[in-house]
Amino acid sequence: MPLDILFLGGTSVDLIQEKGTDKNSPRFLASVGGSTTNSAVIAAKLGLKTAMVSRIGKDTLGDLAVHFLASCRVNTKGIILDPDIRTPIAIANIDPSGNSGYTFYKNTSRSAIVCFKDAPKNLLRHTKILHFGSSFSYQKDTSPEALKYVKFLKKRHVFISFDPNIRPCAIKDKRAARGRVLRLVKLVDLLKISEVDLEFLTGLKDPEKGLKKLRKLSRCEIILTLGSKGSVYLNESLYPRPLSLRAKRSNLIKIPAFKVKIADTIGAGDAYTAGLLYKIVKAGKRRVFDNIGPAMVFASALSAIICTKSGASQGLKNLKQVKTFLKGLLEAKCLQGVFY
Repeated sequence: MPLDILFLGGTSVDLIQEKGTDKNSPRFLASVGGSTTNSAVIAAKLGLKTAMVSRIGKDTLGDLAVHFLASCRVNTKGIILDPDIRTPIAIANIDPSGNSGYTFYKNTSRSAIVCFKDAPKNLLRHTKILHFGSSFSYQKDTSPEALKYVKFLKKRHVFISFDPNIRPCAIKDKRAARGRVLRLVKLVDLLKISEVDLEFLTGLKDPEKGLKKLRKLSRCEIILTLGSKGSVYLNESLYPRPLSLRAKRSNLIKIPAFKVKIADTIGAGDAYTAGLLYKIVKAGKRRVFDNIGPAMVFASALSAIICTKSGASQGLKNLKQVKTFLKGLLEAKCLQGVFY
């Protein structure tokens, strides 16, 4: 079956403490997670044909994860249930603003990935887009495998999306990890990064300076998400435009983060990624990046919706919900002047 997007990365189970529970006897919500897995679920809820490639334990939590993904219509043929490992757990620590930090219980990086030689080739041969990222892309044992996937699919002219989702505190040799990420950046078509990623890769906090430096190191489109401050795109597109059109645009395209009542921010960035990829599937990369503003608005709206309920995907029902949310923004005149 042809796929819209193949997702490659880790799958875990998030344990999120329910609000109002006693710290001495807390109750937790179990939610299937992992950055690329979150994006796969959200894209599937938007109506895209998605598949996941990951390795988890052949255990109760692994069964839970596979059942959940299948119920969301994510193709699970690329998920390996391994009796020799345990399904990873991430305990989410939510602060008063809804932002999350994590404590991870997981396997060694090498045992937690699907090597390229073991991946279902029918999935690789029948996808329009590959999206991958997180520790799979920068760990010493796994980055070479990520590179194999990218090179194979690049030869098949598959659009490749990358979200490194870097956690500097978990990286011992930061210089080597930075080099591994940048090696992949040179091969992909879209790089979606956070403020943490930008500073780790460039040493710069300023969005415009950091994006310009990163653009010199790559030939891909780059979008920077800034949490509650929205998202930014450096308007130096790879696709040539008429001079008259270019002159009308500022150098940075900025889209705000839309205000909602936040339950937590788990999966917000992953939802943003899914929104961008949805637009690329539906409209094509050239059309999207020739006028990126509407796609960024859609992605930002999707990210806001995800924040309204606990967990990485529970806030989203379907595409209709996003359209209704966007209609509300238009009626409230919240989108006036936000594109440029």
